[in-house]
Amino acid sequence: MKRYGLIVAVLSLGAVVGTSWSQAQFRHLKSVDLSNYFPANGAQGNAVSDVAFDGQNLYIAGFSTANTTSEPVGVLKISNVLSLDASAWGYTPLISLTQAGQSRVSYVVYRDGFLYLGTGLGDSSNNSAQTGIRKYDATTGTQVSNWNNTGVVLPSDLSNSSRAECLEVDPGYQGSGASLAVLARGRGFIFRRAFDTGLALANILSTPTRPDNSTTTGMRDITFAPNGDAYLRVDNSVFYAQRTGANTVANNRADLILNFGTDNASQVLINILYLPTPSGDYLVLNRRTGDATNRINRALLYSGSGAAWNPALELTGDEPLPDGSMPAPFNFDIFNFTYGFGPDPSAGDVNLDGIVDDADLLQILFAFGSADPANDVNSDGVVDDADLLTVLFNFGSNPTAQYLFVISTNITNDRLDIYRVEP
Repeated sequence: MKRYGLIVAVLSLGAVVGTSWSQAQFRHLKSVDLSNYFPANGAQGNAVSDVAFDGQNLYIAGFSTANTTSEPVGVLKISNVLSLDASAWGYTPLISLTQAGQSRVSYVVYRDGFLYLGTGLGDSSNNSAQTGIRKYDATTGTQVSNWNNTGVVLPSDLSNSSRAECLEVDPGYQGSGASLAVLARGRGFIFRRAFDTGLALANILSTPTRPDNSTTTGMRDITFAPNGDAYLRVDNSVFYAQRTGANTVANNRADLILNFGTDNASQVLINILYLPTPSGDYLVLNRRTGDATNRINRALLYSGSGAAWNPALELTGDEPLPDGSMPAPFNFDIFNFTYGFGPDPSAGDVNLDGIVDDADLLQILFAFGSADPANDVNSDGVVDDADLLTVLFNFGSNPTAQYLFVISTNITNDRLDIYRVEP
């Protein structure tokens, strides 16, 4: 993780959320309505479900809330998503297929030029027309037809499970030997598949276990620390499994560490993300009470490590943006998250090519005196000396920033928010 150097006029670049300077700061950069891309009967579904990032582009997976077994779902690609000018973003319907609807959700991860997409997850048919995990070329959206030989991993491929729930990148023990991790409802395992072939790797026995030694297998979501430790959302609480090897965790169990037992355990899209930062690590999660009059309409961040975590801060969605405007707060409890590193235009890399050089300087000079948002480095409404100085002070550098991407939906409205994570 690379700290970036000189930051000019950075305090004008949106609201900072953080409880102290010893913790990471979350600067709200963008809040974008995606509803037009997920309408009723939309080709990628009618609500956002998950998000992945490749360093330049976002991939938004959608699901359908319609109560049938054959509904359109898929992936929307948003290119140039780090541009300061959201109107310069490109939107491409990348993947579309029909799968089971209603509470059968979608999850997507990105890895080395490919997307791994789970759709109709939660469906128990074991029918590829309704559910499955597939591999796609992230550039063209073309399915890799021979992945797992048949082109699809079904719940029955997960040691005869009845339904799959989610998928995530497992970095492997001590960050070595990455694989695709999958959870299955009713099973106390982390299932692993090879990225290249889709074939099964050794499962990790990790039965979620409460302090009284009772067990549960109400799997919902999973995330991993960089060292391979696993954090599971199970029955709406959080369980921790300490990695001890490529396919083992301590005592073959995941222990309860955050108890949200009063929440409704039957809710889908109860999600979690492990977010490492230079200022400490966070678990980012949502809670769904199941009570429409008592929703928790925010992203919750806990700070800590291992099995010890404490509430740190909340993202409410109405933090001011760089131009001083204040978006509406989040208005529902369905969230999902991802993070990644990419070029930092606020440090002068306005063309997002990874270096501050003559090309960035020329862009600023040609836009000088205008209100061009793509070249307004400090987002104060005009391209002027302050923006030019930022480029000059950072000339020759390779500024990189860490970003947190948050998607949320109330089914009829879909939204993307971007926060820059600062030490």
